Amino acid sequence: MATERLALDFGTAETKIYKLGSGMVLAEPTVAAVSTEDKLKVRAVGKDAKKLIGKTAEKTKIVFPMFEGEVVSDKVATAVLDEFLDKIDFKGGILGGSVVVSVPCGASFDLLRKLESVIVGAGIGTVDFVEAPILSALGQELTLTEFSPYFIIDMGAGNTNIAAVSLEGVIAGISVNMGGNGIDTALIDFIAEEYGMQIGLVTAEKLKVRIGSLVDNDTLSSVVNGRDLTTGKPRSISISARDIKPVVEKYYSTISELALKVLAKLPPEVSAEIRHAGIYLSGGGAKIYGLEDYFTKKFGMQVTVAKNPSYCTAFGGGIALGNPKLLKKIKVKIG
Repeated sequence: MATERLALDFGTAETKIYKLGSGMVLAEPTVAAVSTEDKLKVRAVGKDAKKLIGKTAEKTKIVFPMFEGEVVSDKVATAVLDEFLDKIDFKGGILGGSVVVSVPCGASFDLLRKLESVIVGAGIGTVDFVEAPILSALGQELTLTEFSPYFIIDMGAGNTNIAAVSLEGVIAGISVNMGGNGIDTALIDFIAEEYGMQIGLVTAEKLKVRIGSLVDNDTLSSVVNGRDLTTGKPRSISISARDIKPVVEKYYSTISELALKVLAKLPPEVSAEIRHAGIYLSGGGAKIYGLEDYFTKKFGMQVTVAKNPSYCTAFGGGIALGNPKLLKKIKVKIG
């Protein structure tokens, strides 16, 4: 039996798996419902676990094993990945198969070793790591060469990668521990302060997806259900995109400031190439309405949002899987 090969984006909010020869085979929340009485025994993972957020009793808690690009619970992370591999009917064979894993720009040795331990613990034999902005570029079907740098902003739920990349690797870049999840928590605080109503993480995420916008005077609105902080009773309010724009915009404003600092560090020749090619956006955070125009004004150059921004790094991993010479060139060298 041929050894199966996978590309893995083990993200804070969602895990994506690409299988060579099959394409994208899994996209589920990186979350588990675990027992607090039975040594963190996992009761549900992925979509099933996400349905339980905010609804569990004392004997069950919700665990997000990945946070801001870091492994915060090795045991739960391994259990979640093991369950996902079962869902896609992964058969590693005698050697355990192989996987290309997306990691933050400039990932630390400790993170790589933790991830390797989790992945091997789930039954995969060979692990290669590639920095997220490089995989994002590949996933957007950009042709990487030594002479064609691209500027990538990959905005995930827990961390954001900003980098100029080429076939030689990352020319200049950073990974920051902030992403779409920060918008969700900021919306929770905003609604509590401005409207005296408590909402949960799932509701905040839905609100962001439904009406989150960077367009001035956007008239879209949504009804939000929650708990009145004064009476404790259930309550509903209508919130418009205009109301939450300052909360949503704060994250993107910060990202643009950081990106401008990275651009300022580039050699003149690289800057000239990027000025011509523009900036490429990926990750779940790239789906916010009005972002392309917002960043175009901030950067003064063309900005392109990927067709399937949430899946770029996983698709890029799939491209690397199919090209061993390319993978050897771009993978992170350890030791």
